[in-house]
Amino acid sequence: MGVSLSVSIQRRTEELEVSGYSQPTNPDFDRNASLMDVGNAKSIGDARILDGARDTTFENCKFTAVGGDMVKNVYNVNLVVPDNVYERIVVWISAINYQDIQDDNLSKQIGETSMWVLDEPVFIDWAGRNGGILWGTGIPGAGKTVMASILIDHLRKRAKNDKMILVAFAFCRYTDSLRIKTILAAIVRQLLEDYPSTTAFVVPLYEKHRLRKTSPTEAELVEVLSAIFTSDMFDKRFLFVDGLDEATSETQFDILDTLSNLPLNVLFTSRPLPLLKDVVPEARFFDIIVRDADIKRLIDEKVRSMKMLAKLLEQDGMREMLFQEVLTKSSGMFLVASLQLDMLGSCLNIRDLRAGLEQLPKGVEAMYASTMERIEHQADPSLAKLALVWLVHALESMTIDDLRHALAFDPVRSKYDPELLVD
Repeated sequence: MGVSLSVSIQRRTEELEVSGYSQPTNPDFDRNASLMDVGNAKSIGDARILDGARDTTFENCKFTAVGGDMVKNVYNVNLVVPDNVYERIVVWISAINYQDIQDDNLSKQIGETSMWVLDEPVFIDWAGRNGGILWGTGIPGAGKTVMASILIDHLRKRAKNDKMILVAFAFCRYTDSLRIKTILAAIVRQLLEDYPSTTAFVVPLYEKHRLRKTSPTEAELVEVLSAIFTSDMFDKRFLFVDGLDEATSETQFDILDTLSNLPLNVLFTSRPLPLLKDVVPEARFFDIIVRDADIKRLIDEKVRSMKMLAKLLEQDGMREMLFQEVLTKSSGMFLVASLQLDMLGSCLNIRDLRAGLEQLPKGVEAMYASTMERIEHQADPSLAKLALVWLVHALESMTIDDLRHALAFDPVRSKYDPELLVD
């Protein structure tokens, strides 16, 4: 059957002109056009609607084509958005900037640890496909987040040389408890910042909510993302979601359900979540583990900055002994291995080092217990415990100076006391 298309853009054109968008003019163009029977139309995406039309270009419009049970919104990607309007749209869509988290994650990579993932056949195969879900799972402390950031960085470097590749990412955190709508909005913001040409897809949404001073709905955000991902602007579209297990149960399901229905290559990382496997039965899984070579690289990198320990490890067999003990007692966790090396850094001689290796706590719980034991033997254990309370319950990351001032709060008098500041 033929498809009917009705376009009334006079009011929309006036709104765009008032808002400051560039609007080409054509004196022969009927702004209240009703275009019927576009079954013979050319590419709507190119904004040429009828075979018989001459010298007429639709700019700055969103068309809705209705045919049978299908409704399709077509966006004009040639819209020119002034810088001040672009900046307002970016701020309006979301306050979350995942780039800061990405940069922080990459800064935590020690040497060349975890780089093996780039050569994993399952990753190479996934990255070469158009679409598909890859899900990496691992125990806490296995380096899932840093590994995800390594993969993100790898594909973004490829994207710099190939403008047809889109790479986006999101990070879930226990401290945030974000809902799916907030995460989608943050992804849209990221696309606006990394791929400014996608702004044209967001302008109609911004104009709709601008005067009402409202925010977009989840459905509207999904529609915008779908429009971007199905456009011909990109050949490859990658989306990473790290820490899925740190989202609420409801958000976990929403993320899987929403993203699995978009035309994307999606990669999730999380702790094992066996109950959610059925939500995405087509997903491929791989294990994220700390390899022996990673522990060796970790030791080599950290020991370089620990002069006393480095000297002790020059003794015959001591480096191999340390490697084996840390490998065994870290239980496959980067964080534990790193903390164990910090503990050994205070050893002054071979006897201290041997004793330290024998007493090295095994696993997370033993490491916590050992840390608390050392705190109890400090001159003022209450100060260290109070510092832990502030760090654990803080709503955002604290700098050293933030912590100093927090510790200067007198809970008895319920006021800040500068005389309580510690160096």
